[in-house]
This record gives sequence, C-alpha cells and structure tokens, in this order.
Amino acid sequence: MSEVSMLSLERILLKNGVLQDSDLARAETAVKNYGGQLEDVLLGQGACSEEDILAANAELFGVKTYQQWLAENSLQAITEVTNAYELGKKWWQEQQAFPLAEVDDVIWIATTDIKDNFVQTVLARKTSKTVESVIIVSHELRQLLGLFEDADQHLSLAADAQSLRDLATGAPIIHFVNDIIQRAVDAKASDIHFESYRGVFRVRIRVDGVMHEIDRPGIGMQAAIVSRLKLMANLDISEKRLPQDGRIRTRVSGKDLDIRVATTPGVAGESLVLRLLDSVDGVSSLTELDMFEDHLETTGKLLASSSGIIIVTGPTGSGKTTSLYAFLSELIGDERKIITVEDPVEYQTPGITQIQVHSEIGLSFASVLRSVLRQDPDIILVGEIRDRETAETAVQAALTGHLVLATLHTNDAASAFVRLMDMGVESYLLATSVIGVMAQRLVRKSCIHCKSPDQTGSGQAEALGYVDLEKKWPGLSVDKNYAESEGCPVCLGTGFAGRRSIFEMFAVNETMRHIISTKPEQLSAHLAESGFRSLKEDGMLRAAAGDTTISEVIRVAG
Repeated sequence: MSEVSMLSLERILLKNGVLQDSDLARAETAVKNYGGQLEDVLLGQGACSEEDILAANAELFGVKTYQQWLAENSLQAITEVTNAYELGKKWWQEQQAFPLAEVDDVIWIATTDIKDNFVQTVLARKTSKTVESVIIVSHELRQLLGLFEDADQHLSLAADAQSLRDLATGAPIIHFVNDIIQRAVDAKASDIHFESYRGVFRVRIRVDGVMHEIDRPGIGMQAAIVSRLKLMANLDISEKRLPQDGRIRTRVSGKDLDIRVATTPGVAGESLVLRLLDSVDGVSSLTELDMFEDHLETTGKLLASSSGIIIVTGPTGSGKTTSLYAFLSELIGDERKIITVEDPVEYQTPGITQIQVHSEIGLSFASVLRSVLRQDPDIILVGEIRDRETAETAVQAALTGHLVLATLHTNDAASAFVRLMDMGVESYLLATSVIGVMAQRLVRKSCIHCKSPDQTGSGQAEALGYVDLEKKWPGLSVDKNYAESEGCPVCLGTGFAGRRSIFEMFAVNETMRHIISTKPEQLSAHLAESGFRSLKEDGMLRAAAGDTTISEVIRVAG
C-alpha cells in the first residue's frame, strides 16, 4: 500500500469517528518500533474492528462491500458457482478470495485485499470477461470457502506444525497477543477467553466476575493466535484434538505475571482460557483482606494455634487461595517449615516449599500429603480436599501436631462438616481436629469515581429484613453510607470497579465439638443463636458502609 493510500485510510477512519488521534499515535509508534502493517496493528490493539477497516477501504477505493453486493443480488447466485473457474479451492484460499457470481457477463469476486488485483487479472485472462471485486471480512470469506467442500476440511488455514509455527511468529500476531494481555492487565481482568464459533473468533475478558468482549479479530487469525499462545505456554501446537494445560511467565507494566493456559477442542476450532495471576501483588496480607474487626481477631487466634485444621470454603473463583496465602503471610518465618500442596501452584512464594499435584502420573493430593508428613513440616496448606483419602490424611496431620490450612467446596461454613462426613470421615475425628471454618464470596465494589449516596438503601435493607445490623455487632466500625453508581468510563459503565471479600466464620468451641460429634445437622441453628454473622449479613454491612450495593450482595450471597 502506498503512503498516500495509507494516509487516506487513516483520514477516513478519523473522519468516521472510528479512530482517535491517540489510537493512531499508539499504533504508529508500534509500527515504528516493531514493524508490521498499520492496519494489522490497529486491529491488534483493538483501536478498530475488521469491519471498520473494510468500510474505510471500500470508501477509499470506491468499491462495494460484500454485504452491499449481497443486498443487490441473490444468495442463490453464489452457490451456483461450482467449478471455481477450474482453479480449485486451494488456489482461492491461498488468494483469500472467492468467486461470487456472474451477473450480466461480469464476474464478481470477494476478496479481503482490495488492493491486490492478481485474482482479477488471472480471471480476466482466463475468461476474457470483465472482473469486479467486492471487499469482504475474513470470517465471511471463511464461510464462503466452506461452500467448496465439507466443513471439517476447512477449519484450519495451516495443516502442519511448521506452518502453524510460521504463522505464530509473525510480528502482527505477536503484537496482537501482547496487546490483548496488556489490555487485560490494564482492565484488571482475571481471565482472558479466546473463543471459537463457526465463522467467529472473539476475545473476552472477565473483569470483577463479569465477561466483556474486547476484540473480534476474525476467524482467519484463529490458527495463528492460538498457535502463538501455545508456543508461549510450551504446548504442542499441532495437537488440536485433546485439551492441554500450560503456563506463561511474562512481564507486563514492570510486574511479573504468571498466566495459566487451558486449551479446549471444539467443533469450530480450539478455544483458550488464560488465567492471570500476579505473582507479586496477587497475594494479600491478612490486613489487606479487609475483614471486620471481629473476623480479623478470630483469624489471628486461629493462626496462633500450633495444630488443627482451618478450612476455607466457597465456590471456584471466590478468593479462597488468596485468603489462604494471606494467612500464610502471617506465618512465614525462619522458625517454621511450611509446605503447600496445590493444583496448580498459583502464587510462587519465597520461604515456602510448594508442590504441584500431577494426577495423571499418580501424584495426587493424598499421595503428596502422605509424603509431606515425612518432611517434618510445621504448617501444611492443602489446595483442595477432594476425596476421603485426602481428608483423612489432613485429619491425621492435624492430630499429630501440624497446623493444616485447606479449602473445600461448600455453600457455607457450617456445611463443611457435612461435606467431609459425606466423604467418609468420622464426625468425632472432625470434632477434635477442625479448629475453625471460614466461608467467603467476592462482591463487586462500588466505583469510587461515580458512586453517590443512595437515599433508598436503608429502606431496601429494611424490606429485606436487615434492620440496624450494626447494632447487632456494636464493636464493628460501620457508618451508614449506602451508595449507588451510575457507571463511568473508569468502571466500563458497570458502576463497579474491583472486588472485595465478604466472610462468615467461627472458631470451634467445646459446645460445637459436641454438636459436630452427635448432631452435626444442628450446627447451623446453634450458630444462628450464638451471634454468628452470615455471608449475607456481612455483605449487608458492607453495603451499609457504601463498599458495595444491596443488589450485588443479593446476587452473590443469595
């Protein structure tokens, strides 16, 4: 493309309001520093979509888009082109073009590169007819090429590992992947999803537990992007039939970042999920968990114990691992031996021996835990109690003088005992080994940039039966300051920015031990009569303080 044409394309994008001056400056800097085509960089940075580039090129070169042509002609006309002018699907695929139809002795073709007239020249010489082009986006072209043969034969543009490797190491693909990761980090996303559907390849990020689409690069870039991520994670780029798991270690914005990569095969191609783990800032200290004073005091007393099991419960993604590492931050020291058993190891921490479970080779939680007991530990962290063997080994460790921190999947704190008994652990063993249980959830925090007082908050809380909760626990620092947020650019219009935990917890006392041993199903009723604060009540106190909203607490805690 000539410099004049590129500048013209830029002006059209700016004129149409698609591109901002700052976007253009950022893309031009990337081209200057790393090379590549400006169009590719603009797409990679998410400054504009492939459809935006297509519309601008159509205006620049005075041609129709495929959708405009389709509106004027019959779709049936396309399917009548069966011989592809004896050039074959492979040739058309290599040229990134498709023969649409002949209308009044004019051959119409669709192409992704309106500047390249090679296909027009070949067809004109072969048929002695006039050939006209329309411009098409890559995912639409992909669908048209599928008309030649069975869909299973055209899912991938590259059939062998070397071709995939060549695609993945191209500068535009490298820049695109790096930019997606940077944008996810800037948005404080926890996950990046690269998702494949028939004719669609999109990128979404999870911010504060909610998904947001940030890019749709086109199905034509799928193989290259997936292969690039596999290379970064040291995965087999030629294996598309089986799920794979890997890890990327990189540096973004001056910080070390660990990324867990999981691939999944699908009928429309592979999808990938990247879990972003900040290896430095991802682990909070105990005070940074921002518990209420009574919960903080209870936690401190539990962590001061020399033996016993402390259980943290909650669903996947509720912050259990972060809390456990916050607990460990209070315990790390030269005078203690700490070993963790995890699947996977999320936060690599100095001063701790961390072990990764590999079930596929027989290295399960239970087998590792048995080995750990022979390593003379003081404190053991069990990433998850999943089965009876692991649970019984954890109990054995606690009863032989070790402090065990573990996670469990239950809806609330009291249910932890029922869950462990369902696994086959005797109730009397649990009553003597478990010293405390904490359940938690993550609620979105009200955006500080756009929140304002909510005059209806007290009325909403009263209607739900939560009246003057702060009086029930008078020792807590809670000022009634209900808030609502309209949404702003900082919070992506959601009204929320960031997340915080809400908790329920108790230390096991002698009365509870008796109940757990004899009538564990009565534990919840006993807690309710003993001043225990539930997850929802803890969340309502946070809503009263203006940290979150009542609707968010109801959404998360039920």
